[in-house]
Amino acid sequence: MTTGAPPDDDDAGMFERLDAGEPPSSPEEAAARAPYERLLSRIRDLDEIAPTGDWEDRAVARWSGARRRRRLGIAFGAAAAAALAAVLLLQPCATTPPPGLEIAVLAAPRPTRRGDAAVGERLRARARPDRAHVELRVYLGTRLVARCPGSAPCRRDGAVTELEWKLGEAGTYQIILLSSSSDIPAGDGTLDRDLLDAQGAGASIETRALTVTP
Repeated sequence: MTTGAPPDDDDAGMFERLDAGEPPSSPEEAAARAPYERLLSRIRDLDEIAPTGDWEDRAVARWSGARRRRRLGIAFGAAAAAALAAVLLLQPCATTPPPGLEIAVLAAPRPTRRGDAAVGERLRARARPDRAHVELRVYLGTRLVARCPGSAPCRRDGAVTELEWKLGEAGTYQIILLSSSSDIPAGDGTLDRDLLDAQGAGASIETRALTVTP
């Protein structure tokens, strides 16, 4: 590691004249002194920017105000959390809403199964929505393959609608629950169009996906 060489006599004389406020002795010295003169000018400007006499009092007041706001914020947050907890605890226990769409595969799991189900197994879809019109639909890809009511076996027992359907092809199935207080459009048997029609008619839509492998 090397260090800068000590200034020679010419440099020492230049700095002495600069410190004493004397003019440069040559154009070369004037050029060499220019950066130092600019630096000294900036330092003098900084010396002229002095804080007002009450700067200490203002700093203490600002720090105290920030600390007081921080304490108030913490206290307000704790009070809001306590109030929310009290509201939740004092609310009467509401009845548990009826479950929506439930699906199950009716077969023993296979050790080599790669998806949710395998071809040949049976799908059971069940729903208990509290609405006048209920329909279960099963799509393979975008194609409608089963619906309840409309496909056997389909059962309606009180508020429970249930469909069992054999998974005869591999692919991704979409099991759809449609429920509405008014009639549900029949659709044209394609997933996107049917869902748009049902949504336009005000029906609620709930979806589950099922991957079936060979």
